[in-house]
Amino acid sequence: MVIDILQTYNLKASMGQCKRAKKAALQELEGCLEDHYAKLWSYAEELRRSNPGSTVRLDVNHMSDGKNYFNRFYVCFKSVKDGWIESYRRVINLDGCFLKGVCQGELLSAVGRDANNHIYPIAWAVCMVENKETRKWFLELLMEALGMVTGTGNGITIISDQHKGLMEAVKELIPHVEHRQCARHIYANFLKRFKGQFYKKIFWKASKSTTEQSFTFFMNQIKEVSVHAYEYLMEKDPKTWSQAFFKLDMACDAVENGVSESFNGALIHSRRRQIITMLEEIRLFVMDRSFKMKLKGRKWEEEVCPSIKDKLDELKEEQRYNINPINGSAMWPMTSYIPPLPPKKRRMPGRPTIKRKRGISEREERLGKHSHKEKNPL
Repeated sequence: MVIDILQTYNLKASMGQCKRAKKAALQELEGCLEDHYAKLWSYAEELRRSNPGSTVRLDVNHMSDGKNYFNRFYVCFKSVKDGWIESYRRVINLDGCFLKGVCQGELLSAVGRDANNHIYPIAWAVCMVENKETRKWFLELLMEALGMVTGTGNGITIISDQHKGLMEAVKELIPHVEHRQCARHIYANFLKRFKGQFYKKIFWKASKSTTEQSFTFFMNQIKEVSVHAYEYLMEKDPKTWSQAFFKLDMACDAVENGVSESFNGALIHSRRRQIITMLEEIRLFVMDRSFKMKLKGRKWEEEVCPSIKDKLDELKEEQRYNINPINGSAMWPMTSYIPPLPPKKRRMPGRPTIKRKRGISEREERLGKHSHKEKNPL
């Protein structure tokens, strides 16, 4: 904007002026923050009307002065739920990511894998903070939608990071589930204490080992170099991050949570928008992906080898459920509920950071590239 104003009008505008102008323009186009949160009750009713059987949940905090403040919003479409139930992969990736725009909070997601091993978003929610209470709330709604009973979890695999609240919620609600921990997160924490290419190479070999003998062989190599490094990894329960101990009937050998990371990355721009705009862009993303997968499936009508044909048939079965479109906001049903206000801002102690904090594995790769350039300047 600074360059455009200078070239077009020969005027120098400061960065602050441009930011305020952009904020005013976006507010005029999308509406103010209060307007978006005030429409959430009507938006939830419209989703239920257009997609019967879907689970849409809005929770608010009631104050003594009669005002309501937004707390969390959950969405699970019936068509998406039915498509996952009829598929063969009983694997769910759980994750959360921060919102980066005017809306504060986090986006929680449950992402599955379709017959082609691609991302299959099942449910998502916007909340103010990710903790044990919020994770239990999200898991309870997800289990109810998928027909799972509290206290069971047999036949299901959960893949997640090492978030303490999430791990406790899974143990409490579905203790018999196979809960895999993301190996990338374990390695990132391991790297903080034990640095070096040797540890990196052997750790991933141990993580990708397909037999217990192979896993023991690589772990013994770590033990010969450092007993403390060996004990640190064994304390993280290798049954949750090494292929050697995974169940064989899940048709998924993933040791990391890349599916959820891909979903979060696809919504990087949506996470900067107003809340209803963000929720709508997520809905449209899932609709668009389902439509494109249908087109790909229709192209394969000729004869192919049986194994590929079976996979295509599974994919068509998953994608035959559609998310129905909704009306414009002017036609959303009116409700008698008190419109919620935007959540109160939670100011964390200290000066807020501007740049994203890089993971230790990212810093390691960055330093490696810089050192390579210094040795080979050409």
